[in-house]
Formats: sequence, structure tokens, C-alpha cells
Amino acid sequence: MSNVNLSQTMGLQDWLDKLENEIFPVFAETSSSLQHMSEEDANRSVDRFCSEILFDPGGVIAILRRANAGRRGGLGARVSTVENAAMMIGVNSMRAMTEGYPTIDPPGQNAAEKGYLKIVARAYHVAYQAYDWAVIRGDMTPKEIFVAAFLRDIGAMTLWLYASEQMQAVHELKWEKQVPDDEAQYVVLGFSQEQLGQRLTELWSLPEMVAECLQAEDAHNPRALTVKLANQMVHLSETGWYTEDMVECLQAVSKLLDISYDDLVKRVHKNAIEVARETALYDVSPSAALLPMTSAEWPTVHGQKRDEEDGKHFCLVPQKYMYDAAKTSLQKFLSEPAGVNDIVEIAMAGLHDGLGLNRVVFALLSKDMNRLEGRLINGADSDPSFSQFAVDVDLSRNDLFTQLLQKPRSVWVSEDNHDRIWPLVPDKFKELINTTEFYTMSVFAKGKPLGIFYADRHLADSHLDPKSYDEFKELCMIVSKAIDFGRK
Repeated sequence: MSNVNLSQTMGLQDWLDKLENEIFPVFAETSSSLQHMSEEDANRSVDRFCSEILFDPGGVIAILRRANAGRRGGLGARVSTVENAAMMIGVNSMRAMTEGYPTIDPPGQNAAEKGYLKIVARAYHVAYQAYDWAVIRGDMTPKEIFVAAFLRDIGAMTLWLYASEQMQAVHELKWEKQVPDDEAQYVVLGFSQEQLGQRLTELWSLPEMVAECLQAEDAHNPRALTVKLANQMVHLSETGWYTEDMVECLQAVSKLLDISYDDLVKRVHKNAIEVARETALYDVSPSAALLPMTSAEWPTVHGQKRDEEDGKHFCLVPQKYMYDAAKTSLQKFLSEPAGVNDIVEIAMAGLHDGLGLNRVVFALLSKDMNRLEGRLINGADSDPSFSQFAVDVDLSRNDLFTQLLQKPRSVWVSEDNHDRIWPLVPDKFKELINTTEFYTMSVFAKGKPLGIFYADRHLADSHLDPKSYDEFKELCMIVSKAIDFGRK
């Protein structure tokens, strides 16, 4: 493990190049258990190890990487549980698997290891809750859900181990300046932890389910939504079990699991207490310790009550070079055909990173033309509700979105036109976006509506501006022309 000096020139691909052949550290206990695995009592040894390794993401990653070696791309489904991986590898291979691996001994010897273990403790809590909810849902493979939830924060774990100074900077922006987590990551790193995690999942041949849980557009999938809601709930629990945000989150879980809210709350609290007992080895203060507190007592990380007005004046800083790069790349597709996904992904980066728009969505129109559903979403990594971006289309309503789908057009919903435009926005959509200011533009191909782009700055005091609106429209128009050309 090495701490590097992250600079503006070290982007996501640079990190992937650095990490491709890195060996993720394991707990010293994991390495010892593997090397002393009994041949005479192999089955019981493997079963015991599989149970113990679920506390160690490094061990889980090691065994899954070994079992899935050579399974990238379309070479068959990857092994998705520790038990199946152990059966595939065999005792002899497992015994020698982590020889020469770097090790970590909880509670950690330095700031990087302690930061890593805090993420691991949180990840185990997420996995424990998600596994329990998967069982309630009658999921056929709840252990797959556990692994996906446990490794969901692999990007953050990796960065704490290899770039702890940058992760500390993210932490300070989040807690001291009350900058939203997603935005703090982009400011310091230039990309999100979730983006790194998605790419590492492919690079290290980890289960497909891990990547699905990191993609905002997969939030409609009940299995991925289970993990996303567990992740949101655990994050919320670290600053308040009785907040309005927690109530909303648990109401969504109650609906997903089809159980009463009261029964869910009792179960969630019981799980949190069990997690606290099981994860004492991490030496991290568990969120269950906050359960006896009342809502008026919730402290911030520094022991002071949080001012609800803090942190509302922050938005992403536009990076012009990224907008220009996206524009140049898209213009090539006006003479060289490309797939819709390739075109839209470049545009999303230009709008989100280039223009500093906090949340950007490309929503695809369904074949029956009655629903716009988020296909690609940037900036909603920790918001399962917004990740379910969808708009019901009813041509008889003549609302904002039906008008957008009648012919190519763009709209900037703002204070200036609020009285005229806001009544045309569907009520459910208003609840979804939780803001009153946004850009949207329709995308057409061969004269037929294909979908829409949506973008906002999310926070109430981070206003949109005429220049970014013009550039938003410009990029969206190039997308339409590029898609149109590709369908000739």
C-alpha cells in the first residue's frame, strides 16, 4: 500500500492503471486461517473460513478474484458468493492464496488503516441489513446480496488505503464545510468513489451484482434497490436514527419489503445492535450506540448540533476542459457513426463534470411511449429515490414532458418563468427532484422522440445560469445529431 499525491492530471483511468495488478490487503487473521486450513477436516475448515472471511473485504475480494480469473466479458456469469468460490478453488489453492499479501490488523496502525476500517465497519452493517431484507423479500440468493452490499464501497476502501490524504480532504469538506458527499468527492478527486468502484469491479472480475448496486440507473431492480436503501439507511444512522430523512428511507424500505413500518423499525434496530456486537474487532463506534438518543440530541461529528442552513451554498465547479473534450468527442460522431450509449455517456460527463451540474439524467422513452425512465444518471450515487428517475407520459395531459416529446425543444424552469411553467410539471416529478429549478431538453432521432436530458444543481442556493443553459442545449443538440447520423 502506498499513499500517492493525487493531482489534477491523475484521473480515473490513471487510478485504474495503477490498481489493476495491486493486491488488496487482507486481515492478518484471514491469512493465518487460510494457511492453517485443515486437510483432514477440509469441509468444516472451509465452512468456518467462509463464515469468518465475511468480516474482511480483502479476503472476500481475494477469493472472488481467484475464482473468477479469466471470466471477464462474456465468458459466463461470475461466481458471486464466498461459499461457491471456495468450492471452486479447493482447499490446497485456498491455503496458499494469500501468501505474500499485505496485511492489516484491526484497529489499524495509522490514519489510512483506521479510515479504511471505518468504511469496512459501515459496509458490514449495510451488508447485514441488506441480507436480512433480501431474506424477507424471498430472494433466492441472499448471500449474493450480502457480498454485493459488502463490496459496494470498494472505491472508498481502496482510496483510503492508497490515497488517504485525499480521502481526509473529502471528509473535511463533508463535515467541516457541510459539502454534500458526492460533490466533495468530485472537488477533491475529479470522480466519484462509485465510479472507481464500478471500474474496479470489472477490472478485478468481481460479481456483476456489485456493479449493478453502484449504478444509479439500476435502482428500479428490487435487488439493487435493497442494497441502495440499506446503504442510505446506514449512512443516515450515523448522524440520526430519528430524523425526517431516516423516516422517509425506512418508509421506502417498508414498501419494498411489504411489511409494516413499525415491524421494520424494530427489526432494523435489532440488526444494528447485532452488528455492533459482531464488529467490535474493527474498534469503530457503531451507529447502534446512538439508538437511545432522542432526535433533539443528535450531534455532528465534532459534538455540535448542526445548523440546517449549513452547506447550502455549494455546487460543483465547472471544468471547462472536460466540457470542451466532451464536445470535441461528440462532434466526431457527426461523421463517424456510434452507438447511443457511447454518445450519451460522453455527453453526461460533459454536462456533469464539464458544466458542474450536480445531477444529470438521460431518460429513455419506452417503446409504448408512456414512460420516460432514467437510463444513465450522474450525481445520484447516494440518493436511491432520485436514482429511480421516471416520468409517466400521458399525451392527454399536455404537461411539460408531453410537450417536450412533441417536437425538439428545451426548457429552463426558473424563478423567472415559475408561474407559467411550474404548473405544467407533474406533481410526482416535483416530489422526485425536490428542487424548483432545472434544465431539460428532448432528444429526437429520425423525427421521433427518443428521450430527454435533465440537469439541475440540486441545492437551493446553487442557481443555474444562462451560460450553462446555452452550453447544456449545445451539447444536447450535438447528441441528437450524432444519434440521428448513427441511424442512417
